[in-house]
Amino acid sequence: MSPEDQYQGGLYRPNRRDLLHVLGVGGATALAGCDGFLGGNAEQTDRDDDSDSGGTAAADATETARSRTVSGEYTSVAGSDANSLNWLYTNDTTSGAYVDLTLDSAWAIDNDQNVFPLWAEPSTEDGQTYRITLRDNLQWGGGYGQMTAEDWVYMITNVFQGEGNWAGYTNAGDWFRQGEPIPVEQVDTLTFEIRLPEVDPTFPLKPIMWGQSCLPEGILEQYVPDRDAEGLRQDEEINTLQYTGNLGPYTYEEWERESQYVTVRNDDYYLREVEDLGEEWEDVPYFESYTVQVIPEESSRLNALRNGEVTIAGIPPRNAQEFQDNGDIDVYVQPQPFVQALKYNMRANGWELFREIPVRQAFVCAVDKTTLAENLYRGFAEPAYTMQPRFSKWYVEEGIQEYTFGTGDLQGSGPARTRMERGIEGTQYEYDGETLLNPDGDPVTLSLYASSASNTNQTLAELVGQQIESNLGISIQIETIPGNTFQQQYASNSPPEGEDAPWSSGPFNGGPRDVSVSQEPWDMSVVLGFNTYPRTPSSSVTFFRERGNANYTGYVPESNIPELYAEASRTVDESERRELFGQVFRQIAREQPFGFLLMESDITGAQDPLVGPSDTFASGWDYQRYYFDR
Repeated sequence: MSPEDQYQGGLYRPNRRDLLHVLGVGGATALAGCDGFLGGNAEQTDRDDDSDSGGTAAADATETARSRTVSGEYTSVAGSDANSLNWLYTNDTTSGAYVDLTLDSAWAIDNDQNVFPLWAEPSTEDGQTYRITLRDNLQWGGGYGQMTAEDWVYMITNVFQGEGNWAGYTNAGDWFRQGEPIPVEQVDTLTFEIRLPEVDPTFPLKPIMWGQSCLPEGILEQYVPDRDAEGLRQDEEINTLQYTGNLGPYTYEEWERESQYVTVRNDDYYLREVEDLGEEWEDVPYFESYTVQVIPEESSRLNALRNGEVTIAGIPPRNAQEFQDNGDIDVYVQPQPFVQALKYNMRANGWELFREIPVRQAFVCAVDKTTLAENLYRGFAEPAYTMQPRFSKWYVEEGIQEYTFGTGDLQGSGPARTRMERGIEGTQYEYDGETLLNPDGDPVTLSLYASSASNTNQTLAELVGQQIESNLGISIQIETIPGNTFQQQYASNSPPEGEDAPWSSGPFNGGPRDVSVSQEPWDMSVVLGFNTYPRTPSSSVTFFRERGNANYTGYVPESNIPELYAEASRTVDESERRELFGQVFRQIAREQPFGFLLMESDITGAQDPLVGPSDTFASGWDYQRYYFDR
C-alpha cells in the first residue's frame, strides 16, 4: 500500500484486480487509505477472532437491521488521483477503488474465510474442476442485457488468454499454468467451468476468480478479432463505466480530475433482490452517495478528518494517540497483508550490483528495523524478514533465524560491509576507506524514491538512506513522487522503441530485465508495498517468477522458489503444505529479492456515526451494509 495511500482513508477496497493490491502503493497499510471500508475482497489471514463474519459484531449487537436507513454522503480521501477507469489496465489502488464502487465481483471472502457469493458461487467435487454459477438477476448497462457465462468465457479465453497477451492485460499470467491456458468452458447460460491442470484446494480463496470483474462480450467483440489493444484501452463505454448496470452498489456520476470522484446510490443494485442474506442487506447500500476527494497533502487529509469534512481517513502512527483521544473519532487498528520493503531495480536501467544476493543482503543489514518499528511507527509495526507476516499460520520460524537481516547481530556496518565486499568480488567496484567507488573511481550514488503524499514514507526513506550511507559508504539521493506517477513512469516497463521482447507479462513486466525497462531510471524505492497473501501464500509467487506479472523489479530467482510455490499450491495436506511454504520463505529470506523492512498495521479514523468497520483483518468485505447511526 502506499504511503500515499497508506494514511489516506476510506478508499481502499482490497481487490485482486488492484495489482497494487498485490503491489500496494507505498507503505504497508492502506493502499488508498485502507480503512477497510472498501474491503469487500480483502486478503485476510487465518486466525481466531470472536467477531462475526461480517466484521460488524458490535454494531449488530446493539442495532437492529431496521435501524439502518439510507442517509448521508460518505466521503473518503486519496493522496493521488486514479489513472483510469478501465480496470484491464489499471494497477493503482485508487483506480481500482473508483471502479469497485460501481462493480462488485465474482465473490468476496468473509472474516471466517468463507466465500460470500456476489455475482457468482464456486463449487467443486475434486478440487481441480471448479464450476462457477452466476446469479440470474445480473444486468449490464448500455443495452448489453444479462450477464451470462458466455461473457465470462469470451473474456477469459480471448482477452486474458489472448495470444501473446495482445490486450496487455495486467493479470494475464493468472490464467496460465506451465505456459498453457487454463481450460475454461461454458456449461449453460449461467454456468462455466474452470479446469485446473492440478488439484488446488484453495483456488476460491486466491486472487484469480476471487474479486474478479467482467466485461460484456458485446464490448470486447469489437476489439478481439483485430487484436485492437489501443481501441480496447480507449473504449468510451469502459472508461465512463456505462456498462455497469445493476452490478455494483453505486453508479458513476462525475470525475473531476485531481479533485474528486463522485458516485451515487444505485437504485437497481442486484443484491437487494437476493433472499436469505439477512435484513441488513435488504436496502444496501445505505449512503446516498460515495465521494472520493483527492487531497495530496497528508496534513490536509488529517485536518479534514478532525473537522468532520470526510467520513474516514488513514492515520499515520505519530498521530494515532491524538485521534484515539478524540471522542468524535473512532480509531481502528487492523492487521494487514502488505510488507514494506526496499525495492531494488535489477533491470538494465537500475544498479547492476542489485543482481547479486550478497549486495541485496548488505543493504538490509545496514537498516535498523527495530528502531524504525519502535520510533517511526510508534510500535504499530514489526520487523519483516520474508514474504509472510508472523500472524499467518503459514509462517515458519525455523530456518528464518539465520536470515533476520536488519536486527541483532545481523544489523550494522560489520555485517553490511562484509556482505557488500563479498558482492563486489570480481567487479571493478572497490572501497576507498569508508566510501564505495564505482569502476570510474567515483563515489557510488543511488536514488531512493518515496511517496510525496506521505510524511511517514518520506521519513522512512530518509532514515533508511542515512543508515545505508553510514554503514555501506553509499550516497543516497532521496526523491519524492506521487504514487501514480511512480507506477506509470518507474514501475511500468517495456522494451525501448524498435526493440521486441520475447515475452511480456503485462505493463509491470514487459519482458526480460535486459530488454524491458521503465520510462525513467531508478535504483531503489519504498513507494509500493507488496501483498504477502497470508491466507493463500502461493498467490505471491507473482513477485518471484521471472515472468511474474508483478515482477517490475526484474528479479530472477537463483533457487527453486517458483517450483516450491507450485508444489505447495497443489498439496492438499496442510502440514505438508506448511513445510513447503517454510522452504519457500527461507529461500526468499536468503535471496532478499527486495529488502524486507516492516509489517505495519493499518490505523484508520472514522467519524463516530459510521457503523461497520472493525479491527479485524477482513474489515470491509461487507462494506455495502455500513451505515450512519445518527
